[in-house]
Formats: sequence, structure tokens, C-alpha cells
Amino acid sequence: MTALTFRRLLITPPISNIISKALIRRIKNVVIKMGFNVEQLTSIYPINIPPIDIYSDLDFLLMELPPRYMPFMPNGLGYVHNILKKHAFRFQTLDLNIIFYHRYHSQRLQSTGSIITKDGYEMKEDPWDTIFITEWNRPEVVEFFWPQLDEVIQEIIKKKPRTIGISIHANNRAIVKKFVSVLRNRMPDVKIIVGGYDCVYSDIGPHLFSDYDHMVIGEAELTIEPLLKALARGEQPKNMPGVISRYDSPNRVWVETPLIDDLDSIDFPQYQWIDLSLYQSFTGNHLVPIAASRGCRWGKCRFCAECFPFRIRSPYLVADEIEFFVNKGFFSFHFNESDVNGDPQALYEICSEIIRRGLKFSLIGQIRIHKKNTREYFYHLAKAGFRHLRFGVDGWSENTLRLQRKGYNMKLVVQNLRNCHKAGMYTTVNMVIGVPGETDNDVDQMIENMIRCKDYIDSVEGINTLILAAGSEYYKNPDIYKIRFRGEKNTIYKQNPYYIPTDLWYSVAPYIDQTVRIQRMNRIYSVLSSNKLNVGDFARQEIKRLRKTLD
Repeated sequence: MTALTFRRLLITPPISNIISKALIRRIKNVVIKMGFNVEQLTSIYPINIPPIDIYSDLDFLLMELPPRYMPFMPNGLGYVHNILKKHAFRFQTLDLNIIFYHRYHSQRLQSTGSIITKDGYEMKEDPWDTIFITEWNRPEVVEFFWPQLDEVIQEIIKKKPRTIGISIHANNRAIVKKFVSVLRNRMPDVKIIVGGYDCVYSDIGPHLFSDYDHMVIGEAELTIEPLLKALARGEQPKNMPGVISRYDSPNRVWVETPLIDDLDSIDFPQYQWIDLSLYQSFTGNHLVPIAASRGCRWGKCRFCAECFPFRIRSPYLVADEIEFFVNKGFFSFHFNESDVNGDPQALYEICSEIIRRGLKFSLIGQIRIHKKNTREYFYHLAKAGFRHLRFGVDGWSENTLRLQRKGYNMKLVVQNLRNCHKAGMYTTVNMVIGVPGETDNDVDQMIENMIRCKDYIDSVEGINTLILAAGSEYYKNPDIYKIRFRGEKNTIYKQNPYYIPTDLWYSVAPYIDQTVRIQRMNRIYSVLSSNKLNVGDFARQEIKRLRKTLD
């Protein structure tokens, strides 16, 4: 077998989905003996990476800076792009994440070893991998990418767009802060609009990122158009619903972000700003995000900070979106939503429409434990293309399920996991440890129940200690749940608007602090491992990180 044949086996979708991992390993060994670099042979390079070329005379430049998880397409950016298309704005969408990603890996695979920064720091093989995502907070990593970011700033100064919009979130916040600071220093008159995951709540966003002219809070469909129209008229808009501005009146009364109810009126993202083939990893993998709904139908989990109104799209239109990308050659899809079966019948009808059209692809999603998740229901999902379903079980004992307000019991959990696994889908789960009221006996039962479900669990993807996150029930009403603080509560909340650091809070009756939570996490992980229950890479990395905090 030639090296070229091996490369085709690894990156050709239909073949790579069929051949076994054992066969791939044997082929790799043969290729290595032939003297070839396997990683180079199985990569997608060389490819045509587009230059950073900004148009002249722009009303609005929409940008995303790295990192964003690859090989995910930026569907948030795509929705804003679609809003802009409907109006008479001269705009451009620039996904710097995908350009920087391919530049990095093209350089890495052409070098003889690891990439070393000028200060001697060894870069990770793939900084975009979720287990390395905190790398982007390191000054060495920001400095490594800075020459490329400076290239963008020089191009902006040269082309002078009137307004710049940037998507920000926890992972790219450090880079965006430096980027905007340097840009403002060199181009003082530039207007900056920000939005994204860091801008979900009006009382949190400005604390996470403060260097903006306007911040769009939450969904943008009903807010960004009037904002951009006012800017285009040369106005200095202020006190707008759903938008925070540095021009707002000191005593303004905040008006909540208006939400669009009819999701069918929104076009799905098609990412027209760039060659779609670029949205793949250096090994040729891809993942197309699909949003069949927004919000969460249940919306009552006490630790969750994302309890937004639930709305759904027509099953027929969701199938249209999937078919569009299948016809473009894509075959892996992820339901990018909190509650994929928030309306079980709607999900069933999506699958029916997919089956009727004869579309062939793989689907991944996060699903809620539900009484309608029968074996027949899961067989229907599997027939439509679902291959991997993740359950946010979280509690794992009768008491902790009640404490977390999950809305189901362990009997239903077992039934759901069994039914899903029996239908042939890769079945994964999450858990949350250390909620107020949790006891050592609960931990014993959580372990027993997970081992009881061992045959139905392919991987434990998340083992998480409780985070006191802004917007959650625990955060909003700590006294009800016997949460106490090491310091004056109001001061702690004011200084930590995003989440309360673990060293500043604990719960009583029984006493639980972060040390107790990590000890329980270690115990659970140890017993699960000894019972050969697979714990995934991301969960293991998080456990390793938390253990270090106790050293």
C-alpha cells in the first residue's frame, strides 16, 4: 500500500467511517516503516489559505478572533452575517479563527518538530483542542499570534471601516482585549460593537469586557439593525433596548433584549464569506452546527445559567438546512442547542423528514432524560443518523437529582440510557458534584448508580464540580440553599459578576467547599476507573486541572 493510498483512506469520509481503528493502526505502522511522516500524509495540507484582505469603504466589519473550537463552523457569526445581508449595509465578515488555525497547522506540519515561540515556550500540538483551550490565556500564546493580529490591525487602519463588530467569549477574551486596545490607540475614532457568549447578561457583559462603544446583549436579530442604521446616519445611539452603550444615560432603565419568537423567519447560516472546505480540521474532520431550537424547555436546573425561553423551528426547515450541507459534501452534524428533545415530537418529526429524504450522515446532540425516550424513539433517531447522544444526567442519586431539580428519577435515567445504547448509539453522560445538601451517602449512591449503568455508558464526558455561575438559581438565591461566603456577600458579587471563585463560598448542612468537592470527584473517578467505566479525555483533563488547585 502506498503512502498516498493511506492518506486517502484516512481523510476520505465514507471510507474513514467504515474501516476499523485497528486496521488504521496497522496501516500507520506500515507507512512509518516506509519512512513517511504519518501526520503530514494524513493532513489536508497544502490548501489555499485566503489572505487577510479587508474591503474599502465598509459600514461594518464583522470579525471573529481565535480561538473557537475546531472543526465547528461559527454559527453565531453566521446568524449575524444573515441579518446584515438583509439590509443596505456595506459589510464584510472575516473569520480570523479559521485563517489562523490553518496557518498554524500548515506551519507546524512543515516544521521538523514542535513550534517554539521566540521566548522559548513550546506551543501545544493543537491549541484549539478543548483540553488545551486555557492556553489562550497565556501571554506567550497571545504574543505568538500577535504578528498576525497586528497584520489585521494594519489592514483595518489602511481600509478604515466605520464600525467593527467582534464576537467575544471566555476563550478569546484575552486576545480581543489586547487587539481592541491596540487598535483604539492607533485608530481612535473607530467604533467597536461587541456581542457573543460574554454578552448574554446585561449585568455581566460590561464587567467581562469594558472596551466597547456598544454591546449587543443576547440575541441580535431585533437589536443590531436599528443600532447600525443609527450609526450609519452619523448618530450616537444610546439607551436602546437590548444594547448597552458607553453613551447611555447614567440613570437609564434597562429594557430587556427582545427575542424573536418565529425562528422560521431566520435564514440558517451558509457561511458564504469563505470557501466552505476550509471548515475542517487539519486531519480532515468537520462538524456542522445545527440549531433546531433556542433556549431550554425545562429551564429549572438550579446550577444552570442558561435558562432562556424555549422556541423551535419547523422540522421541515431543519431538514432543509441539513440537506443543504449534505449536498455540499458534509456528513457530520451537531445539534448546537441546550435541549435537543425539548419538544420530543418536533425532534421525531425532524428525523422522519430526514428519513423520508434519504439523507445519509451522522448526528450528535445533547439530550435530556425524558419519559418519551422509549426504545422505539431512539431507534427512530438512530435510523435518521444519530450516532452519539450526550445525557446531562448530572445528579446520579435520587437525592441529588431532587436537589439539582432535574425533574426525573434514577429509574427513568436507567431506562433512557439502556434504550439509547440498545438502539446502537454512542451513549455518554455528565455529572455535577458538590451541590448544596449533597451527602457522603449521595456520593456512594452516585457511584453505585453509574456502575449499575456501566453497560449502557460508552463514556463519561464531564465530571464537574459545582460552579456558582451568574444567572443560576444557586447564584441568585444563595441563602435559600445555605450557601455562605468568605467575606461580605455584596462586595464578592460586585467584584465577581461572572461567577464566584470557589475559594470564596461554601455550603453548610452538610459542610461542602471546593476541597470537599474535589475529594468527592477524586473518589468517584477512582472507583469508576477501577470498574473500567470509560472517562473521556475532557473529563480527565478537568480532573487533572482541579487536582492541581489543591497542591
